[in-house]
This record gives sequence, structure tokens and C-alpha cells, in this order.
Amino acid sequence: MYSTISRKLFTPVAALVLLLAMVMLFSSRAHAAQAVVILDREPSLELAGHFDHYDDLTGKLTLADILDPKNAIGFRRLKDKLNDGYSHKAVWLRFSIARTSRFPAEAWLRLYPPYLDHVTVFVQSDRDPSKASSYRQIKLGDHIPVADRPLPGTDFLAPLSLPLKTPVTIYVRIQAISSLNFNASVHTPTDMYREINTDILIQGGYLAIIILFSLLNFIYFLRINDKLFLYFALYALAVSINYFSISGILSLILPDFAHLISDYLADIGKGGAILLVSLFLISLFASELTPFTRRYLKFMVVIGALTILADPLGFYIEIAPVTSVSMLFLFFMITWLSYKAVKNNKPGGMLFFMAFGISNLGYFIHFLQLLGLVPLEWWNINNIKYASLLNIVLMTVALAENLRKSEKRAMAALRESELKSVELATERAATERQQRFLTMVSHEYRTPLAIIRSSLDIMNLQMSDQYPENSSELDKMKLAIHRLVEVMDVSLAKSRLSDSEEREGAVRTLLAPFMASEVEEVRALWPKRTFRFAISLTEHAINAEKHYLATTLFNLLDNAQKYSPPDSPIDIDCYGEGNEAVIRIQNESSSVLTNKTELLFNKYQRGSNSNNTNGSGLGLWLVREIIKRHNGAVAFEKSGEYVMVTVRLPLADSLKK
Repeated sequence: MYSTISRKLFTPVAALVLLLAMVMLFSSRAHAAQAVVILDREPSLELAGHFDHYDDLTGKLTLADILDPKNAIGFRRLKDKLNDGYSHKAVWLRFSIARTSRFPAEAWLRLYPPYLDHVTVFVQSDRDPSKASSYRQIKLGDHIPVADRPLPGTDFLAPLSLPLKTPVTIYVRIQAISSLNFNASVHTPTDMYREINTDILIQGGYLAIIILFSLLNFIYFLRINDKLFLYFALYALAVSINYFSISGILSLILPDFAHLISDYLADIGKGGAILLVSLFLISLFASELTPFTRRYLKFMVVIGALTILADPLGFYIEIAPVTSVSMLFLFFMITWLSYKAVKNNKPGGMLFFMAFGISNLGYFIHFLQLLGLVPLEWWNINNIKYASLLNIVLMTVALAENLRKSEKRAMAALRESELKSVELATERAATERQQRFLTMVSHEYRTPLAIIRSSLDIMNLQMSDQYPENSSELDKMKLAIHRLVEVMDVSLAKSRLSDSEEREGAVRTLLAPFMASEVEEVRALWPKRTFRFAISLTEHAINAEKHYLATTLFNLLDNAQKYSPPDSPIDIDCYGEGNEAVIRIQNESSSVLTNKTELLFNKYQRGSNSNNTNGSGLGLWLVREIIKRHNGAVAFEKSGEYVMVTVRLPLADSLKK
């Protein structure tokens, strides 16, 4: 029985509770809607926190539809400003204001930001706020010609006529393809004109500075032809173009065309800035980029180009969130790259880090605001303006510092080059003097030496039978003459070798007869020494400048007989190894060789075992230069009591081929 009575009482009680809740909810909404903002002694008043808002998802509702009670109860109180990010919807805002006797009857309603596309204000002008005919309509937005606006300015302005102590209800309809951020304030006429003038001065000064730095970077580009300055000059220009359109100053500069081109300029400026800063980063941080970061920056170049085309082709709403999210990731990448530049001691690296840090913070907050994640406040309405300004100033200083250090390095390199030029000129002059001297020596000494050698041969023939005891003395004199000719030939060969234009011309040379001939000459010159010669390349040839190659073999064999015990043999082996001919000369060492063997091929370098022998330290240097000239290689090795020189020369085609 008790349960039956409970069930019978539950239905009316629940209905009563629901009714009371609806009444309380409606009364609270009615109270919210009827809350009136009082204008008193202050010259201006922010309306944030006093808005009721209604989302028109179709974007087709009229004021009469909004005033219909079934829609009117759908309004919700906004805690602060409108901040809905990118959306296709239309938003209706409602608020009521009244004034005291200390506030003038004529006032101005200021609505911002000035990049909203469509803003329609409905101001109550009759006593009954529930009728659409009681409202005066004012069309604003950056798609409305400036001539049709009540008052031109950087923000949207609507005139108000406020009766004393009587509430006036105002509806504002907002729709945009950009971010739905909105706030409003009420001003006295005096305060409004002061705000307009101050804003124009600030905006104009900002744009003047941006354009000035853009021109400065462009002048740097023309001066040194560095693309970094061109990219940054165009980036600064793109920033100024974007700011022209979104700041509202375009309506003052081009009042007849602002409503037609503002969206296009905004997209060109924003997309162009993304494209150009990506190219700038690729060039600036070339040494810091990884394959991933380079690909991402190229991707951002494409995003920038798409953003430029978005409005004309009608896909701005779709591309805008992608652009914003991509930019958020780009901010972190720029910070990382600038940190690496500082770590790598890049010229101007710290200035780059500071410049990008400031701009990244400003743009990061701005994009969060566009996405509806950060509320519209006084400190972030203009944060992108000040952040981009500081970025451009610091970046210009950083690029100038980079240029200064680059020019300093270039001047140091130029001075070093000039010193080297002077050294080369001095060496060239010395070489020319040396060549002239050697030419004179060759001319003046060859004939007397030839006469002396011929005379010795005649004396040897005439006196060999009559005075056999003098034969050895004549042989010594002939050897001295031969040594003198040898020194002259080596000097002349060195002189010719230092002249790159002096080339004898390589000819195809059979290796076996060439080597046999050279070995026979040294056997005749040093008949008391044993030269053991073996060759297995009977049909192979090399491309050789015979005169120089003969000098090489003579110098190597001369060193072998000079730095080995008189009774020790000298082994000469010639064989093939792959596509190379290998000439190996081996002899015993008469003393311990302490030098590093590779140093013996340096000019004027002599071995530790050369104290009691004649020489200038040019022989092995000359050997190496000649072998290099023949595209070969030479190596010097010490193994126990033996030293071995190995010469490798590329083989020409064999005689059969």
C-alpha cells in the first residue's frame, strides 16, 4: 500500500520539480538577458563578460528569427569575449546598455578585431525590444565599402543614441571565414576620436618601421647578392601586407578598394610569410638541417603557396587549421635550429635565437588565439605586431652581424691571398732568374766540357800503350767531368719540371730495351760496382718522357751506389703487377737511416746517412715529381740492412695488342 501511494505521489511531485527548474532556468536566462550595462562617468567601457551569445549553425537566421521566443531562450551568457576559432557558423551576440546623466547621449560602439568579414549591428530605436522593426541596422565588416560605414577607422564603429536611464538592447551578428574572435566597447565621442588618432599613429609607425627594414635588407641584397637578405626583405614585406589587411589600416589607405582586396592581401601576406621564412630558414640553417627538417621546411613552402591560393580558390576554411597546426610545429623546429646555431658558434647565432624566440612566442599565442584556445585579451590582440617587429629588427641586426663577420673573414682571406700572390710572384721571379742562369750555364759550359771530354778520350787513346800507369787518373778525370754534366742535367731537369708548360711529350716506350740501356750506362760509369738486372716484361710498354724517366733511374741508381758498401751488389728487378710496371732497386745500407722515409722525398731533405756524400737534397724530390708526371708512384722502404725503392708506372697496351 505504501509503495502504491508513493508511486501515485511521485508523478505530480516530479512534474512540479521539473516545472520549478524550468522556471528558475528561464528566470535566470531572463535575468541574464535583462542585465544592463550602466555607462557612468568613465569615458569608455569594455563589454566583455556582458554578452549573451547564440550559435546559428545554418547561418541563415534573421533578426526576426532571433527575436522569436523559441530562439531567444537559446542565448547563453559568455564569461568573457567571443573566441570560437575557425568556423562556418554565424554567431549572434546580445547585450543591453543604459547611461546616467554623467555619460553623453551620443556615443560610439567600437567592435574589433577589424578582420571580421561580416558584422551587422542592430541597435534598439523603439520601446519594444521584441519586434524587429524596433531596431536600426548598421552593416560593418571588412567586406563592406568604407563609404557605407558610419565612421572610417581601424576598427568597426557604430553610432549610438542613448536615452537617459533607459536600457537599449543591441544585437550583433558575426560571420567570417577567418577566426571568430570578437570584443566590443562603448566610448564617448571625445574618447573615440582620441582612440582613432592614437591607433592610426601606432599602426602607421609600425608599418613604416617594417617597410624601412624591408628596404634595408633589400639594399643589403643588392650590395652583396646574398639570398638571405632577399628572402628576409620579402618576408618583412609579406608581414606588412598581412598587417595592412588585418589591422584595419587598409580601409584608411585604400578606402575605395579595401573591401575588395582585404582577404586576398591577408592570404598573400600570411602565405607569403610562411613560404619566405621557410626558404630563409633553409638557407640560413643549411649546416644545421637534418634530412627531416629540410623536408619539413620544403613542406611548409608548399603550405605557404596553398595559403596564398586558398581565398581565391575557396578553400580557406579547410586549409586554415592545417596551416595553423603546421606553424605550431614550425615554431618548435625554429627554436631547435636557432639553439643549434648558438651551439655551433654560428655568426650572429645568439641574435638569431633571441629574434626567433620572441617571434615564436608571439605567433604561438596568436595561433592559439585563432584556434580558440586562448581568449582575446588586451595583451594578445597586438602581441603578434610587437613580436614580429622585434623579430625583424633583431634579425636585421643578426644578418648585419653575420655579414660583418663574413666580410671580416673575406678580408682576412684576401690579405692571405695577396701575401700568397706576393710569394708566388717572388718565387716566379726567382725561378725565372734561375732558368736564365741555368740557360747561360748550359750554353757557356757545355762546349768547354765537351772539349775537355774529347781531349781526355784522345789522351786515353794515345797514352794507353805508352803510359798505362796514368789510365786510372784519366778515368777519374772522366768521371769528374761526367759528374759535372750530371749535376748540370739534374739542375736543368728540375728547372724544366717546375715549368708546367715545359713538356717533352710522352711516347710509347718498350720497357725492356729502355731499362737495359739505362743499366748498361751506369755499369759503364761505375765499372767496379755490381748491378744485377732482371726483367720479365719483354713485350710491355709504357708512355714515357724518356729524358725525365732516364734522369729518375740515374738518380735512384746513383743513390744506391753512393749509400751502399763498395763491394755489395745492387739489384734491379722489373716485372708486371696488374696493370702496372714495377721497378724495384735494392741495396745494402752503409749506415743506419733514422729519417722517416716519406720525408726523404721533400725538397732539400737529405738522409741521416748523407753526411760524407755530395748532394743538394733534390734527387729524390725530382724522382717523385717525374714519377707523378707519369701518373705513377714511388716508395722508399728500410728493411734490416737493406733499403729498397719501388717505382710503379701504368702500363700502356702490350705490343701484341
